[in-house]
Amino acid sequence: MSKHGTFRWVAFVAGRHFRTRRREKGHTASILSVTGIAVGVMTLVTVLAVMNGFQLATIQDILEINSYHLRLSGLTDRQVERLERIERNATANAVGGIRAVVPFHDVETIARGRFERPRGVLLRATPPDLLDRDPGLRERVTMVQGAFELDRPGTVVIGSELARAMGVRVGDSAWFVNLAGERLDWRDPQETELTVVGVFRTGTLEFDQSWGFISKHEASESFGVTESPAWGIKLQDRFADQRVQARLRAVLDLDAGRSESWRSYNRALFSALRVEKTMLMVLVGLIFIVVGVNIFQSLRRSVIERTEEIATLKALGAPPRSLQAVFVFEGVVIGFLGATIGTAAGLLISHNIDTAFALAERAVLGAQGLLGALLRPLGIGVSGEFSLFSPQHFYIDQVPAEVLFLETFGVFVFALASSVGAALAASRRAARISPAEVLRYE
Repeated sequence: MSKHGTFRWVAFVAGRHFRTRRREKGHTASILSVTGIAVGVMTLVTVLAVMNGFQLATIQDILEINSYHLRLSGLTDRQVERLERIERNATANAVGGIRAVVPFHDVETIARGRFERPRGVLLRATPPDLLDRDPGLRERVTMVQGAFELDRPGTVVIGSELARAMGVRVGDSAWFVNLAGERLDWRDPQETELTVVGVFRTGTLEFDQSWGFISKHEASESFGVTESPAWGIKLQDRFADQRVQARLRAVLDLDAGRSESWRSYNRALFSALRVEKTMLMVLVGLIFIVVGVNIFQSLRRSVIERTEEIATLKALGAPPRSLQAVFVFEGVVIGFLGATIGTAAGLLISHNIDTAFALAERAVLGAQGLLGALLRPLGIGVSGEFSLFSPQHFYIDQVPAEVLFLETFGVFVFALASSVGAALAASRRAARISPAEVLRYE
């Protein structure tokens, strides 16, 4: 028999088996298997999408607001001149892929405002035209009050949560103590008074509650910063950092120790995020092991129930591998249906995650109201607000979700593989059935 004919025969027998009601439970086991795989795939796709949304948003905020893609330090005047020419695209062809170049200082301070409680603050000293030079930062900074203007002396722009904690608004004064440099005197610390000209919000609590911006001139005059600035570089493609870093070293004649990539600068945080995501995938993926065991037991019982049929087919010349393929085909159908339904449901929920959470909140509130109505005659009250992601507890306006094709495809393949693997294990019994022993008693 040709391969095409064998496949048609296997598909025909498997289709008959799959459509035939089981002796006791009909299609219950198969439906449960498909449902289990669908629920597992839907859960894993949705969880990964939400985790990707949070993690990618965090990574992008850190890179665009704080760390940059590349950092250069200790540059000489000649190297700074070459870097500024690169920024003006004079030698862009020699490097390529650079989006923004910004000099900056980080000044650690203790700040206080109308409320006397001091707070630790990082002031980043930048050029007054920072937002014009750095479009990526401009996209993530929303001015709540005032404007991002650092060209006037004695001014500062602070985060919205920091302004709230200090009790200051635009036009109020805030006082800052420099924690580094020769001006620090622990016996009588000198404070610098700055006027708040803007309050910003990034959506990231770390920056909104402990960050501010001042001009480079202010850092020199008020905080005694004298060392040369660091240079933050943003790229068109952050994954091209190693290539651009190598070209910059060659063009600027820069030592390896004076340039740092975002991979090494944020290694601890990004490694923790990777481990967190991996562990979550492993824990949620355990559901496929449970479903695989269910499929194995279901198909194994199917083999036992069809022992006489298998023996008859063997006596008529059916090869053992073809009989195995019959049950493997059933496992493939179960896995494919479950993975397809689960993937579609997971993608639907991921792209409408806020609506899904809103429906879940309404369901809980409805159940809460019904329970309250039932318990009210007994004198038991059930009340209280319920919110999955309330702004009172979570510093987010909406739940981000980011679906990655390779991850979703990997979940689909893994779900299908678990079903096929269980079917392969269960089908071995069919290959070991001896027609003589079975038909001897028929």
